[in-house]
Amino acid sequence: MAIHSDARVPRRFISNPASMIMSATVAVLMLHTSPSLAFKRTEVREPCRNYNPLRQPFFGETHLHTGLSFDAGIRFVQPSPRDAYNFAKGGSVVGVGPNGFPTRTYTQDRPLDFAAVTDHSEHFGEMGVCKSAHLPGRFSFECQLLNGFWWQPGLFPGSGQRNLATSAFNLLALPNDGPSTLNTRLPMCVNGESDCIASEQRVWDEMQAAAEEAYDRSAECSFTSFVAYEMTSTPLGENWHRNVIFRNDRVVPRPITAIDLAQKPNLNPNTKPPRQIVAGGPDIKKLWQGLREQCLDAGNGCDVLTIPHNSNLAGGTGPIPPMFYDPPDRAFAQQRQFFEPLVEIYQDKGSSECRWDPRYQEGVETTDENCNFELLDSPSILAASGVTSSGGGAGSPPPSSFNERMYIRNVLKDGLLLEKSLGVNPFKLGVIAATDSHNGNPSYNVEDTRFGGHLGIEDAIPVRSASTIQNGSGGVAVAWAEENSRDAIFEAFKRKETYGTSGTRPVVRFFGGWNFKQSDCQTQFATKGYKQGVPMGGDLPAPPTPLPVNGPSFIAAAWMDDYIGTPLQQIQIIKGWVERGVTKEEVYTISGDPNNNAGVDNQCNRIGDGFDSLCAVWHDKNFNPKQSAFYYVRVLENPVCRYSTLWCQKNYNLNPLNASCSDDLAKLPAQKQADAAMCCKNETSTPIVQPVIQERAWTSPIWYTP
Repeated sequence: MAIHSDARVPRRFISNPASMIMSATVAVLMLHTSPSLAFKRTEVREPCRNYNPLRQPFFGETHLHTGLSFDAGIRFVQPSPRDAYNFAKGGSVVGVGPNGFPTRTYTQDRPLDFAAVTDHSEHFGEMGVCKSAHLPGRFSFECQLLNGFWWQPGLFPGSGQRNLATSAFNLLALPNDGPSTLNTRLPMCVNGESDCIASEQRVWDEMQAAAEEAYDRSAECSFTSFVAYEMTSTPLGENWHRNVIFRNDRVVPRPITAIDLAQKPNLNPNTKPPRQIVAGGPDIKKLWQGLREQCLDAGNGCDVLTIPHNSNLAGGTGPIPPMFYDPPDRAFAQQRQFFEPLVEIYQDKGSSECRWDPRYQEGVETTDENCNFELLDSPSILAASGVTSSGGGAGSPPPSSFNERMYIRNVLKDGLLLEKSLGVNPFKLGVIAATDSHNGNPSYNVEDTRFGGHLGIEDAIPVRSASTIQNGSGGVAVAWAEENSRDAIFEAFKRKETYGTSGTRPVVRFFGGWNFKQSDCQTQFATKGYKQGVPMGGDLPAPPTPLPVNGPSFIAAAWMDDYIGTPLQQIQIIKGWVERGVTKEEVYTISGDPNNNAGVDNQCNRIGDGFDSLCAVWHDKNFNPKQSAFYYVRVLENPVCRYSTLWCQKNYNLNPLNASCSDDLAKLPAQKQADAAMCCKNETSTPIVQPVIQERAWTSPIWYTP
């Protein structure tokens, strides 16, 4: 289906402004001679030549670790933040294989538009000491662990024994994994053996300097970097992590970390013991309060937001979901809505949209079978991080083992309910995706044999354990912005005009309004979308009088990733609403053909047809103006083989698409059997692994509030 060119700026035009259509060029000239922009400029820089008032899709990374993260350092990850930004711009990083492991060099296929390095802030001081060449503390026991001194090749891989890098992780992370929120520095810092405060500052300064060096402030606007870090609180394996992203080069003096968020009762200072700690999660309000005092209210133009970590690993089945618990009051709900406009829906460690388990023919508050995508068999982040045995090793947990708010669709539905009682929707969340890679290679999303895991030597052989093979190659964050600059992209984050992908880079647009027509797909629908409706992340305007017979209208369009070239299969709209106090959902296919029989043969060759682009206008004919609702788009590509399938075919001549796979595995020598133990897993096995997947994209919702 043909779609008018103003609906999308094709990727080839983004890096070649001279090729843009005349209307966009005129718009650029007008805006650059005008004193006003569509967003507030908070930094000194040249205006971008490639400026489009109808906005452009910029692809990037918002969750990435380098060798400065303690859990990467113990697994021999070497790249620095500078290396990571160079990789994002189209460069390479080297993964050093110690003691006989082959050296892995990762090269980015195509540059990103933006990136944020988010190293774990809790051990910046320790990492600064241990990675130094002259500080005496580098000889401490903790530094020997952080630098991999106790790694033993005889225990890795396939021996059935735990690698001592993982043992080091357990020791280093213990203060953060205990039953309370008491997080401490390592003994080398607490006992005064090393000046970790000064080292923490050096690391934080290094991260800022790396971001500044990578940022293109010229009119070319070829790359945008953000200063960022990850707050990493994991009491009892429950995931409270947040990525903290700053708008510009004005940031907090030092990161506000999980160590700062311990919940302490209001005790008299003379009370014994004076450091009693409340069990449970951290006080997230301390993070927001600190960011407000040290950034937003600093008077220097500092701005910031926080992004909750992929929630499918939030952990636990208790009454209080650790990542998205009920706000205690309206003020908390307002703070949450202000500081957390986005959520991570997908990354290396699986999908958080929803869950449907084909082994049980059951979902977590859903019957949507397309929720069978990149599932993990554990609710704990520790399993996916290689710290404990995965859920696959402990059996196949039923859907009832997973808290409903570990999945974003359920969180969005519950947000509608909470809005009725609080007057504020605390879960009015836009959508992005990321990788959470710990290899210093942002958005290295190759779905082929080049993918080398995401955690150094821990998953250097992607088929040796359940936790390894269930991890995917991660996703990409996409922001619709006028130009590729910090201010423009940050504003897109704040207004939620964003979407996430599972690793490919399709272009997706989504508008909601009251009078879109199917013929708009053939016209300048982006112009009409902004003028007469709202984009993804927005709120439907009040319905006109009289109410349209067919309810609100939505226009959704998608273009395939023209670099990878996998055709599109369909566009879906997912609706969630509240009816008589009960949350409901429905999935509608609005364009494409879910029954087109496209797929792969048993050698992973593509078969069947698909679509280069799709566009449709959909009307909610069941709309009730008295019911709160949200709508988001999911774009499905044609099926392709997962990287693990290709990896096993190439390296072990094992094919999970063949019925003989298990018999072929048994014929291998003992060591190869151990290394390839997971190669024959599929959707019916434990652990669950999809040999064939459908890459996809998810947009931020559009909300309706009566």
